Amino acid sequence: MEEFKYIIKLLRPKQWIKNFFVFGAILFSNNFWDLEIIKRNVITFIAFCFISSTVYILNDIVDVERDKKHPKKCKRPIASGKVSVNKAKTIGAIMALTSFYIAINLNIYIAIIIGLYLLNNLFYSFKLKNIIIVDVLSISIGFILRVVAGGVATKVETSNWIILCTLFLSLFLGFGKRKSEIAILGKDAYEHRENLSKYSEKLLDQLINIVLTCTIVFYSIYCVLGSHFSNFVWTTIFVVFGILRYYYLMYSKGEGGSPTELVLKDKQLIYCIALWGCACIVILNI
Repeated sequence: MEEFKYIIKLLRPKQWIKNFFVFGAILFSNNFWDLEIIKRNVITFIAFCFISSTVYILNDIVDVERDKKHPKKCKRPIASGKVSVNKAKTIGAIMALTSFYIAINLNIYIAIIIGLYLLNNLFYSFKLKNIIIVDVLSISIGFILRVVAGGVATKVETSNWIILCTLFLSLFLGFGKRKSEIAILGKDAYEHRENLSKYSEKLLDQLINIVLTCTIVFYSIYCVLGSHFSNFVWTTIFVVFGILRYYYLMYSKGEGGSPTELVLKDKQLIYCIALWGCACIVILNI
C-alpha cells in the first residue's frame, strides 16, 4: 500500500492541472455545451495526463543524482529510493503507450501532437534545460501544444491570439520558477541545474516584467479585436488580477517555485480562475 502511494506521487497528479490548457480552444469558441466536443476534449486531456506523467518520470530519472542534493526534490520517489529506476521506467513506458493508444483512437493528429510533446521534452531533459532562455521556451512549447491539441480534437480553430497569450503566460510562469529556484538554492543553484549559473536575478526580473506585460497586452487585444463578443473585455479584470496576484506572491513571499502548487494553495488565485471561467461561459452565451 505504501509503495502504491509513492507510485501515485511519482506520476505527479497535481501537475495535471496544466493539461486544462487543452480546453482553451473550446472555451473561447463558444462550443462549451456541445457534449460530443466536450467528450473529445476530455479524452485529449486524459491522454495528456498520461504522457505528462511519462515526462515527469523521465525527468526524475535523468536528474536523480541532482535531486538527491535538493532540499525538496530529495523527497521524490526515485531520489528517495522509494521507487527503483527500473520500476519507474516500466511505469513510464506504460503511461506513454496508454497515452498514444488513447490519442490514436481519437485522432491520428492528436497522437502526432503528443509525439511532438514527448520529443520536445526529451530534448529538454537531455539538452535544452541547460541552455538559458531556450529552457523556458521549450516549456512554453509544451503549453502551446496542449492548446493546439484541444483545437484539433474538437475541430475548433485555434486563434493566433490564444497561442500568443499561452506563450507569454507560460514564459512568465517559467521565468518566475527560475527566479524562485535561485532564491531558494542560492550559491548551490548550479549543482541542481547547470543553467541557473547563467541566470541572474536582475536578468530574470527584466524578463519577467517583459513577458508579464506582453501577456496582459495580448490578452487585452484579443478581447477587443480577436473576440466576436464585445463584453469579453470584462474578463480582462480577472486576468490582470490573477497575474498581478501571482507576481505579488512571487516577489513579496518568495513563492513561484511551482506554479501548480501556488495556484492550488492560494485561495485568491483559485477564486480568480473560477470567476474568470464562469465569466467567459456567461459572456459567450449571452
